[in-house]
Amino acid sequence: MKPEKIAFLLNEFPTLTETFILNQIIFLIRQGVDVRIFALYPGDFDRLHHQYHGYGLEHRLTTVAVLPKSYSGRLAEAWRFFRSNGFLRTLPGFLKSINPFNFGSSGLKLTHFLHFTRLSTIESCELIHVHFGQVGVFLSAFTEIGLLNSIPIIVSFHGYDLVPNQYLINRKLYRPMFRVAKALTVNSQYTGNLLNQVNPEVKSKVWLLPESLDTKLFDRSKDEVSRVSDRNFHLVFIGRLVDWKGPDTAVMVMRHIVKEIRFSNVRLTVIGKGPMDFQLKAMVQNLGLSEYVKLLGGQEQSVVRSVLASADLFVYTGREQKDTKRAENQGLVLMEAQAMGIPVVAFDVGGVGEGVKDGVTGYLLPPGSVHEFAYQIVNLLRNEERLKEMGHASKSYVKKNYDIDVLGERLLSLYKQVVV
Repeated sequence: MKPEKIAFLLNEFPTLTETFILNQIIFLIRQGVDVRIFALYPGDFDRLHHQYHGYGLEHRLTTVAVLPKSYSGRLAEAWRFFRSNGFLRTLPGFLKSINPFNFGSSGLKLTHFLHFTRLSTIESCELIHVHFGQVGVFLSAFTEIGLLNSIPIIVSFHGYDLVPNQYLINRKLYRPMFRVAKALTVNSQYTGNLLNQVNPEVKSKVWLLPESLDTKLFDRSKDEVSRVSDRNFHLVFIGRLVDWKGPDTAVMVMRHIVKEIRFSNVRLTVIGKGPMDFQLKAMVQNLGLSEYVKLLGGQEQSVVRSVLASADLFVYTGREQKDTKRAENQGLVLMEAQAMGIPVVAFDVGGVGEGVKDGVTGYLLPPGSVHEFAYQIVNLLRNEERLKEMGHASKSYVKKNYDIDVLGERLLSLYKQVVV
């Protein structure tokens, strides 16, 4: 039987860049599951997309790590907890969480006891689903001292919690969490390999559970722009403007298309913000591409969807970062583009190749080959029939493999096994 009450433990909620978590929560609520959300820090409900309204998410949320700054305020909150829950019943948790041998001097400041009080109602749930390894470490600090250790725990890894050059640090950091977690999920085989590098002994606990999307929200049939003979082709790059996402390479690809191949009726829209923002603006200016490349910065989901609705191709020009060795673990935005019937041209790095069917829903190219990447784009744009065929295949592929209803059932199957 499926569990009736589940706790999600997150770093922040809601977070608009983590729609895959929101999708899981909404799916479970629709299935009749009572979902309780515990977040270390509050997010921004005012910016929550309308698709998530009506589920009372704000009433399901408990914020854990935002505490009174003054010691008197902390004492007052602790006293209220004692009065509500009974002194003798809560005394063991209090003594364990203020013990400096467990938590150092911060224990004496009541930091961890108040964290524990906020988490105490989690014990009424049948399991705890933790997203991101670092949050799992936060929880395991309590389970290690005998608190909150009677509930099955699932930890989902997504990428930034498994940076390749930190595997030795993570091996030590995650050790307590690995001891208590009943199951671990990864969003791609690539992420699974990184987890295996950290600790090969947990392999039997690992489930492949890609990040999902609601494909019904990515139907552009009503938005599609009718093609006319002189219309420009539209390429889209969406992602944080950081080195390993390769936004600078996308600009260089455009330079090659426009200046070398001399295919000028094409435009690139870049959506995202990050430390490379000024560098990209300078590149576009210096390369004489202001007419061809538009940098929109970070945008709301409605704008992102509108840009995707008029796109012909989605491009991903990421790479493996030199110092950290980090690369894209899954790239949910590639699934979102394909769900809208947009083929993908991408460098085959990290877990990207697991979400694009080469030659069917797009093309995967050797990392760093700007020349080949540019020619592949132009050849595909010149073949309108092939472009349309790949668009249909993309939509079907994502609906079959990444829709929340499909992956939600896989999630429920995992839950059923864990709570047995």
